[in-house]
Amino acid sequence: MSDGTFTLRVFSGRGLEVEAEVRSVNVPSEGGELGFLADHRDYVGLLATGFTEYVAADGITKKCITAGGVCSFSGNVLTLLADTVDLPESYDATLLNEDIDTLKLELQALSLFDPEWEVVSQRVARIEAVKAFAAR
Repeated sequence: MSDGTFTLRVFSGRGLEVEAEVRSVNVPSEGGELGFLADHRDYVGLLATGFTEYVAADGITKKCITAGGVCSFSGNVLTLLADTVDLPESYDATLLNEDIDTLKLELQALSLFDPEWEVVSQRVARIEAVKAFAAR
């Protein structure tokens, strides 16, 4: 048994984004929100776009936005391999507004049956999550 903490590692294409000893973690998954505590059974699943919230070992709650990818829990280590990770200090509101306006125009021009529609729709969801995060 552990002391009630475990290791969280969050990676994106840029590399390691977050590494922390934590008490609990909630992640967005394709099947709904998942919660992890120390000594969780082994798990592998898909990440969805949304808030990943964790309580650090010191009791402070922190958040980031993860979009797409895979999460796994094994040996008291939760690893998130996310397509993108947005940390509170890493966003630029002006660029986000420009990006979302452009993407919404792209969505209007695409058919629901176009394979690109899902990709653009997921990018819009990610930006909206970042904007909601920034507004808190």
